[in-house]
Amino acid sequence: MLKMKVFWQKDCPNCPKAKEIGKKLEKELEVQYCDVDTVDGLTEACLYQVMSTPSLVVIDEKGEEIESWKGILPEIDYIRKKISNR
Repeated sequence: MLKMKVFWQKDCPNCPKAKEIGKKLEKELEVQYCDVDTVDGLTEACLYQVMSTPSLVVIDEKGEEIESWKGILPEIDYIRKKISNR
């Protein structure tokens, strides 16, 4: 099953929309929310080379990145189209 990591931080004006996208996709894939203001969240961000928020990273069963949007938010239909091809 695919997994999506949502990287966010408290003072980010676009991060609430990223978290909303994550909530809408929870029935289609596993979603993990990573607060980059925490040590664990920042560690995850480093693993996936996330340098800005919001960022969305889709990983496969092996933990390998297959799609990502870093510092931008695509429309949810675009994300669905990308993950449905997997």
